[in-house]
Amino acid sequence: MSVVVEHGLRKSVPTKLFILHTENQPDYQYESQANVLKAKITSEYNIPVVLLKVGAFDMEAIIKTILGIIVKEKESNSTLAKKDFAINITGGTKLMVSAASTAAFLAGSRLYYVMESTKYRGDDPVKELPLPARPQNDNRGNTSKTTAIILEKIKKLGKCNNMMLLQEVQKNRRLKKNQRIQYHIDKLRELDLITITHGWEYMREGKTRVDYKKRTIQLTVTGQYYAEFPDLIGDIIR
Repeated sequence: MSVVVEHGLRKSVPTKLFILHTENQPDYQYESQANVLKAKITSEYNIPVVLLKVGAFDMEAIIKTILGIIVKEKESNSTLAKKDFAINITGGTKLMVSAASTAAFLAGSRLYYVMESTKYRGDDPVKELPLPARPQNDNRGNTSKTTAIILEKIKKLGKCNNMMLLQEVQKNRRLKKNQRIQYHIDKLRELDLITITHGWEYMREGKTRVDYKKRTIQLTVTGQYYAEFPDLIGDIIR
């Protein structure tokens, strides 16, 4: 852990470092070593270090932890841009690496990997990995805010149809009473944050029935993350 983290620091010293680690195991004291590393970095690099314990195979928790860090830091410092955040995915389980990479993509941050010294002979073992570009926020603040609110409403309802969603939106004082939501629904579907299927299942007299005049709206897996961290929406709405 120490080697890969310090290689990353030599590449670029951050203003704050977050280290995700797992609990101690019989074969290796991960949490204890994380505390040792924190003390060393704090002393030698004079930067604040925050330790966060995660489950080695809890993908959802890892993604949410990383996204939560980014959202919180951006809230405390409005000058921070998504590219000001860098994620070092070296080490950890394969699932941890995958989860961290997913979080980097969702947040639009930078992604790094430190090459093993025994297998790499170049000058710089720290490699920045390419990620598909996300559209920049076009400063259409109202559009982004409205879309984020509607996404939150879908999350609250679990699944819904257009009428249910409209009624929920009309309760929100942050939006206009006559708010038209179809544009935002289409945008969320285009971004693969929601699915829309024909038909609405409901119970009547103990039997499941389907109203084919209505459509069922639900979040995708990616949509669930954006619904929980709505501040990220501004970076993907054109």
